[in-house]
Formats: sequence, structure tokens, C-alpha cells
Amino acid sequence: MLIAQISDCHIRSGPSPFDKLVDSSETLKQVVSHLLSNKAQPDVLLATGDLTESGTDEEYVELLDLLSPLDLPILPIPGNHDEYSKFENSLERYLPKELPNSHCSYVNDDFPIRLIGLDTSLPGRHDGDFDDERFEWLEEKLVSDSEKPTLLFTHFPPFASGIHFMDISGLKNSERLCSLIEKNPQIKLVVSGHLHRPIATMIGSSVASVCPSTSHQLGLELNPEYGSLVDEPPGYQLHRWDGHRFTTHTATVWEGKTFDLSSWISEVNQQSSRGTGFPKK
Repeated sequence: MLIAQISDCHIRSGPSPFDKLVDSSETLKQVVSHLLSNKAQPDVLLATGDLTESGTDEEYVELLDLLSPLDLPILPIPGNHDEYSKFENSLERYLPKELPNSHCSYVNDDFPIRLIGLDTSLPGRHDGDFDDERFEWLEEKLVSDSEKPTLLFTHFPPFASGIHFMDISGLKNSERLCSLIEKNPQIKLVVSGHLHRPIATMIGSSVASVCPSTSHQLGLELNPEYGSLVDEPPGYQLHRWDGHRFTTHTATVWEGKTFDLSSWISEVNQQSSRGTGFPKK
């Protein structure tokens, strides 16, 4: 199974200081085109929050138009830049009919991997919270099927990244979420966004991965006194499940040179089928 992930698209409907750095609509268009060009097409797309800059109706219309070429299931969750009611109304076609009263969390069991979307965003705030209500919801869902391999997708990473200003303004009660993940080894992968960089760590036996932004990236600043935005290329991730484990690939979208290896790959395949190994010539 192949699962694509996009995050932090920040589609804008009005002027922004970020316009000098990047056109977020253009970069999402490039990401969609890159996804469509892949020889191996994903089975589903996870969209892990901050899909718009301000959560306006106009931004969601633009977002849906940019995603419309993709002919695959899309599972979105909101981030701190989204507005929940408009998010839910605009993306209704992609969401289940029944959602919790105060957050957009849900389970999808249509695939060999169980996909659980956890919404920890809060109205009117840029920080999130894994509060009692969300804890009880997620715990109940995990207990209901503790055998099926599971991927948990959410906006805020539940760990400290070392990008200090993002860590201190991120997810409250993240330790409680980590503890719940550690107690449920059926969670094979935890994916998130928010940090605008590809980052990976471990939570118990689960890999935790952060997806780069389809728009701008955060500079790799691990000194707590500094921070920056950079025009590194837009990106997305592909999470490949082979029946035993996930392998995550980070795709960078840029117009660079390529060199076709098709003839050499054909030779490698032939050598492999002959069982002779790969001696140096």
C-alpha cells in the first residue's frame, strides 16, 4: 500500500508578506503535478493541516480546485491556520458523516492499514491540545481494534524537534499522546506536519515522521535564538507499507536535471533473475 501525504499548503486569498518568498498556490499545483507523474500511484492522500492560511471560503475553494486533478481518496484534518467550521463545510465530501462534537477526528478502515486522523487544533489558537476529550476518543478507537496495523495522522508533532519557537508554541499534553502511542504497538507510523521540514524520530516502537510543506520550509535553526523561513523546494511524502513495516520517502519538487537509468535498471533486473549476484566488471 502506498500512502501520500501533503501538509501546510497555506493557500492564501489575499496579500501576504510571504508572497515575496513563495506563491503557495503555484507550489501546490507543482506538487499535484509531481504526484500525478509518479509511475506508482498512491492509494490515498493524507492532508495534515494548515491547508489554508486564514481559513476563508475563498481559500478553501482555491484549495479544492488545486486538488481536483487527483483521482484518489483524500483524508484531511485541520491545522492551526484552518477554521474548523469552514474546513468541515468545504471539505465535507472527504469527511465521514459523523464526527466528534468539537474536533475533526475520525477512523478510516477501507485499507489494509487502519488510518486514524487526530485533530488537536483549537478554535482561535495557534497551539493545540491533546485534552481529556481527545484522549478518551483516541483511546477508545485504539482499544476497539488493537490488532490491525495502524497509521496515526495529525497536524502537531507530539515530540520536541529542537526548533525551539515551534516546540514551545505547539501541542500541549504531548507527553500524554506519546504515552498512549507507546502503549499501542499496532501504531506503526505517526505522521504530522506543522514544522515545515522532513523530520523523524521514534515514539516507543512507532516511527514518527514530519512532512515538509508544499509551500515554504522552515530554516534548519536549532539555536533557540533564531528562526527563518526559506524558499527550499516544496515537498511531500510517500509512506510505503510492505505488509510488515513502513518506509517513508520524501519527495522534493524542483526542475533539476535528470539522467535516465532505464537501460541499466533492465540489466540489474536480468542479473537478479539469473541469480549470479552483482560482480564488478
